[in-house]
Amino acid sequence: MNTIRAFFAIDLPTTLKEKIEKRVKEIALPIDIKYTPTENMHLTILFLGNLAMDNLEKIVEIGRKVFENIQPIDFYGTNISVAPNQNFARMLWLNLELNQEIAKLKRQLEKKLEENGIAFEKEDRALKLHITLARFKPVKIDWPDIKFPIHFKATEVCLMESKLQKPHAVYLPLKKFILGKIEKNKKSEYN
Repeated sequence: MNTIRAFFAIDLPTTLKEKIEKRVKEIALPIDIKYTPTENMHLTILFLGNLAMDNLEKIVEIGRKVFENIQPIDFYGTNISVAPNQNFARMLWLNLELNQEIAKLKRQLEKKLEENGIAFEKEDRALKLHITLARFKPVKIDWPDIKFPIHFKATEVCLMESKLQKPHAVYLPLKKFILGKIEKNKKSEYN
């Protein structure tokens, strides 16, 4: 059975990615760090894991039905922190305020996928909105969070393929969904 590793995500505006990249490079870290390539910066809405290719058309249709009823969403960044915590830090995150609209959207996607018999990797933890900025070997670190207020409006969500390779994963858009837009032509197209 052919599979694909996929997730629903919000891409960031290029100007915001550049602003984030510039700020992250100014941070002095006492560890060897692998920065997230600018083109890979995104906000994951729902990680699906490895999916059967046979289900891809059904997943695209589920996404279309959910996203056409969601209006563009405002996001606000708060700070840059280590994650998951200071005792076992292995990533640098840009944290975003929890947005009830996005939490509702995630629940709708999960519900529709389950109702349609799509097997995906469901997370057992609370939604924590963040953008991964860098990765490093686990370390205990005393980290003062860095204030980094940002704002952007998401107008589309993308179904992305994740190809794991060295030196970093490559993310390929499979389908873009415009928020709040009902398409007249319901035929599925992946590219």
